[in-house]
Amino acid sequence: MKKGFTLAEVLITLGVVGIVAVLTVPAVMKNYRNRMYVSQLRKVAAQISDAAVAAMNDEHTDKFYETKVAAANSCTDANNGVCEAGAGYFLNTYFKTIKKNCLNATEPCAVSDGATYKMVDGTELNVGFGHEYCIQNSNGATICANFNPNNTCMSLAVDVNGMSEPNIPGRDIFAMDIHNDGTVSDWGSGCADESFGCDPSVCTTGQSLDSISQAACGCYGKLAKNGWVMDY
Repeated sequence: MKKGFTLAEVLITLGVVGIVAVLTVPAVMKNYRNRMYVSQLRKVAAQISDAAVAAMNDEHTDKFYETKVAAANSCTDANNGVCEAGAGYFLNTYFKTIKKNCLNATEPCAVSDGATYKMVDGTELNVGFGHEYCIQNSNGATICANFNPNNTCMSLAVDVNGMSEPNIPGRDIFAMDIHNDGTVSDWGSGCADESFGCDPSVCTTGQSLDSISQAACGCYGKLAKNGWVMDY
């Protein structure tokens, strides 16, 4: 005679499955999201390096800082992406954009100040991107760029999923520099040869919390050294 499961046995089984799900699903979802952020970061970093090389090729030089990208930002119509030199020219010419000059636009892709961003430990950041020019590319990533005072080092702040959450440096927000040969490193390198930027040990705590780039520094380099695994 075939026997079925009793109601008690079914309820016990469902209870066990529920407990296992409660214990494992959050970790699985966190790992999935982290892998997604890293994948998006690597894609954006490759796009940035490719764009730098394209600018060099267009001007027949092997030095990024000999191109007209390495000049003060100059735009006759910044909101429509009409820029002749500098950060605005670089971002509009060599990236596919869905938003232009969108730091403080009607439909922004980043904010210039205010407690919108947080550190991994939940500490609020009363700073924003504050860069010369920002775009949102066709993959939804926010890319903001600016130069040091001598126009010899372009730094970028990247939010790999735009203004969507979590808006946390080291999770979906990163900072990097473009070197003279078109390669990309962590922020804080000064774009000097053989410099890799902020020490990875400051990832999640930040070099300081005075800017998005300082808060995010160390994390791009940490991921690169860690085989692109976000385990923090």
